[in-house]
Amino acid sequence: MQRPTSLDHVLAASSIRRQVTVLGRWLEAEQATDARQQVETAASIRSPDIAEPSPVRAIGIDGGYLRLAGRRRRQDGWFEVIVGKSMRDQGAGHSFAYVHKLEHRPADRMLNFLLREGVHPDRPVTFLSDGGDTVRSAQFGFGDRGECILDWFHIAMRVQNLEQMIKGRPAHCDGPSNATLIEALQGAKWHLWHGCPYPALHRLENLGRDLGAEASSEEAGLLAKLEELIIYLDNNRGFIVNYGERYRHGEPIASGFVESAVNQVISKRFVKRQQMAWRPRHAHALLQIRTAVLNDQLRSHVERWYPSIARAENHRIAA
Repeated sequence: MQRPTSLDHVLAASSIRRQVTVLGRWLEAEQATDARQQVETAASIRSPDIAEPSPVRAIGIDGGYLRLAGRRRRQDGWFEVIVGKSMRDQGAGHSFAYVHKLEHRPADRMLNFLLREGVHPDRPVTFLSDGGDTVRSAQFGFGDRGECILDWFHIAMRVQNLEQMIKGRPAHCDGPSNATLIEALQGAKWHLWHGCPYPALHRLENLGRDLGAEASSEEAGLLAKLEELIIYLDNNRGFIVNYGERYRHGEPIASGFVESAVNQVISKRFVKRQQMAWRPRHAHALLQIRTAVLNDQLRSHVERWYPSIARAENHRIAA
């Protein structure tokens, strides 16, 4: 593969795109090499009798969307980007990102990331996500080692939104009072906090029946949101844990740390105010560069490719 060239003169936009694509591919190749070296190093070292704790407490995974280039209207086409970040016991976590439609082996990418983070192949790892199908695909393939947890923040926000809708319910509506509905909703939330999805779903389904029996046209939106919450929890019931116990032991229960990474990786040049449109392969390459910069790893890669840069920097510091 051709190496990216030094930028010692002004380049046209097409040249920049080519250089970004080449650099992104080189970074991916370097990351895969680093991961293989981690495996070889781990295999050459005798495993201790007592397993050392993992340096990574959890991996958060979230997604964002970029506008697809070549569409006349903004709403015509979008594609998803998956972003992950590690939460470490010491030091700042590192990020990775990729275009979902271009990654056919997301579990392998996750494994490479874990190896680069120093997580031994036989160590357990905790994944936090909002439960979406695309983010979940990056969590699978780890067997009993992988503990997948539904992010508590997303549960709490959905319950809170439903509570606000109940409070806005017209007073003249028939059926249970708003206070009774909120009490039932909070009871379901209590069960969820303690890792009991089935009693929570039972309460929510009863709440839906109570509303549906005397539902008015004003309550149609409330019923739809309630049904949406029931489906969401039912689809992710296997990833609902005892959040209260984890919280008391200082273990992570929410993926806010990765949501901030999404905002860093998919910056305004990607999708915010400027609303730029992207082709998936170009975006994917730039994501590799962006995460390397955020991880403070880009320079070390470039210096391996161009030792003269490292020598020049050493001379500058010495001077």
